[in-house]
Formats: sequence, C-alpha cells, structure tokens
Amino acid sequence: MKAIAFAPAHITGFFEISMEENAGSRGAGICLSLGSYAFVEKIEEKKICIEGNVGNGEVTKKTIKNLGAEKVKVKIINELPFSQGFGISASSSLSSSLALCYLFNLPEVKAVEASHFAEIDSKTGLGDVVASYAGGIEIRKKPGLHGIIEKINCREKLIVAIVGKEIKTKEILNSRIVDKINEVGKECIKDFMKNKSLENFFEISLKFSFETGLADEKMKNLLKKANKIGMAGMCMLGNSIFAIYSEKMKKFLSKYEHYECFIDNEGARILTSFFP
Repeated sequence: MKAIAFAPAHITGFFEISMEENAGSRGAGICLSLGSYAFVEKIEEKKICIEGNVGNGEVTKKTIKNLGAEKVKVKIINELPFSQGFGISASSSLSSSLALCYLFNLPEVKAVEASHFAEIDSKTGLGDVVASYAGGIEIRKKPGLHGIIEKINCREKLIVAIVGKEIKTKEILNSRIVDKINEVGKECIKDFMKNKSLENFFEISLKFSFETGLADEKMKNLLKKANKIGMAGMCMLGNSIFAIYSEKMKKFLSKYEHYECFIDNEGARILTSFFP
C-alpha cells in the first residue's frame, strides 16, 4: 500500500521565540501553494529509505523514527529550496509523516507531533510544522504543538525570490540576536492583532526585518526598492523576498531565482492512497 501527501511551504513574517522546552514560537506567516510532496510505501526490508531532493534529510529521518516506523520507503519532491525561509524542512517531514500515519492507521495529530518535535530538536525551525498543517495566513497566538492558531483565508497571488546565500536557522537561534528578535517580535505580534489584514502583515514584516537587524544592507536596499513597486517582505529566516505578484514586481525580481504561487488555505493533507 502507498500514500501521497502534500504540505505547503511556509513563510514567517515575524516571530517571538518561546523559552519553554519544545514549544516553538509565536508569530504570523503565510502558507504557499508550493511545498513538499511525499510518496510513501511499506517495504519488506527493515530499513528507512529516503529519496529525492531532501538535503541531508535530518528532520525527516527523525520524524520517521519518532513515529516508530521501520519498513518504509519515502520519496520527497520539494518545490522550493532549503535554508531560504520557506520552511522546507518542516513541509518535507510533515508530508512524509502524514502519509506514514495514513498507511499505519495513526491519527494525523501524531504526524504533526512527530514532525514538530523533530524540527525543534534539529533547530531548523520553530513554528513551521503547525503552521503548514493549518494553512492560510496563520497567527500563532500561543506556541507549541497544542498552541492556539488563528487562521485567515486569503487567495492572493505571490512571487518569491532568492536574492542571497542560505541562512542556517540553527545559527540564528544560537546567536545573540535572539533577544532582539523577541523584543521586536512581541511588539509586532501585538500590532498585527489590532489589524489582521494582508497589507498590515507586509508592513509589520518589513518593520521586523529592519528593526531586528536580520536584513543586511543588501536586503534592506532591495526591500526599499520592491516596496516602491508593491508590497514585499523578507522571508524568515532566509535571504529571500516574498511579494504581492504584479508584472512590475516580476520584472524587478526576474534576475533572481523566483517562483510564482498562491496562498494555500487548505494546509497539509493526504492527496491519495492506492494499492499496488
């Protein structure tokens, strides 16, 4: 028996890191129609086989082990790169765990749990798993697996562009900038709760990237130019820009590796299952 699942990529606009063990973060972000597809099947041999463009596959391997699976083959297709603020470690592991839970008749919450704890342990992300599972524009009011998430449906077309080198989330989470992230992030969440519109999300995301210092001079200049064309922000944590799609914005970002997509409102889900 085989199963296929999809989990949307996730862009964080602003966030505050929870100091509680395994909790994750508060913040807000957007799920994308681009993400990760996992094709999972049971095999006879006692091993975990992971194929596809999965990077080192660290988070997915931990996720599968968290579920106690031993005889499985997983093939993953990722539509966006790792370490550029798209939450691909989360979407690849979550799509895999959802398909696995379907095959082994386990509740979906187990898939979310296994992926969330694997990502927290690997320090590749903080809230991407629960956000990807929810879909839409999400506000993580309370951090963690059983936190409180408010979801806003929106079907806007976006463009995302990679404008610099990878940023390793683990390095940021282990740096001195964490205190500044929490200081600014707390205020950003408070401000967004007063006006939960897409326009305000972009404005506050821009403020967060500038005031925390996460945006370097090159990124700041690009964002200033992009915001003269339309609305744009920095993907957390990556050297990438997300923006409302327009022909002018596409032309501006065309010299970079870029992708067109929509906001995904469904969240991670099983696509199909079939028997050999």
